[in-house]
Amino acid sequence: MMASDAVREFVDQIDRLSADQKEVDILIHSSGGDALTAWKLMSILRERFEKVSVLVPFSAFSAATIFSLGADEIVMHPHASLGPIDPQITTQTSDGKAINFSYEDLGAFLRFLRQETKIARQTNVTTIVEKLFSTIDPVRVGAAQRASELSTSVGERLLLTHMKNRWKRSKAKDIAENLNKSFFAHGDAVSRTRAKELGLKVAAANPALEKLMWDAYLGIEGCMEIRKPLDFLQTFYADPAGAASLSPLPVLKLPPNAPPQLAQQVLQQLAAQALANAVEVPYSFVAALMESPRLASEVRATGKITAFRQANNQIAVSFISTSSRWESVPIPPQGPPGP
Repeated sequence: MMASDAVREFVDQIDRLSADQKEVDILIHSSGGDALTAWKLMSILRERFEKVSVLVPFSAFSAATIFSLGADEIVMHPHASLGPIDPQITTQTSDGKAINFSYEDLGAFLRFLRQETKIARQTNVTTIVEKLFSTIDPVRVGAAQRASELSTSVGERLLLTHMKNRWKRSKAKDIAENLNKSFFAHGDAVSRTRAKELGLKVAAANPALEKLMWDAYLGIEGCMEIRKPLDFLQTFYADPAGAASLSPLPVLKLPPNAPPQLAQQVLQQLAAQALANAVEVPYSFVAALMESPRLASEVRATGKITAFRQANNQIAVSFISTSSRWESVPIPPQGPPGP
């Protein structure tokens, strides 16, 4: 995820380049993040270099797509996808449940009222909207609208950093708005062909370069264990001591006339004993990385997992994060990725 903590690492990378270097290539793989971070990173590049190219081997969604809009050209692997730039808002309902939505979801809801259900009377619409606002804080609705406007604005501004002539400048807003409003799902994939149709400056196919990009992505995929789902219970079970601590509670053999309260009390005592003997299993994974032949850094998230049997024999899992910050790491060896 793209976040503001990456900016300082980005600056260190740029400062390692020679002053006379006028062009730069950025290979990016990201599921998204903060639109303003995307703007800040690309603005730094546009101030420093005459030509910026963004290479996308596989995924550059949401804020990563916004970042790519500031490039003079986007080099996409045939497997690569960009994505819509409609921001997603996380909020809580009145009963405390977390929900994700975008401003476009609200627009779709209102169109549903008018076009599908044919509800047009103001009194009916007012009642339905009041019901909506009893579930979602109206302030959050306003925040969703501002986030949507910000996304379009940042996308347009980044496009204008390289779309200089009058005709191209008039197209920048249309491209940004289409990326924000013309998709039915935030996870919709924008292929190389579709990106061209939307007016983005996508480079022509280059098989030799595409192979290098894919090799680089395989290195990222291996380092970050992208194909290995992060499951804390599985990680706990993979540790011999952890697995041994999760043995099922013994079957109680109480007299048939034993009070249910007694059975429950014994189970609770066994569960408490299991909790007292719980073990901690360490975990570690790379959450983000930034590297070049000159400098490398990563965010390695570390912590401890605890799991124990409850009185009903269900397993409760918890974890504590002990570290998650950017740190310098050795520069990876050059050459093709390992097996």
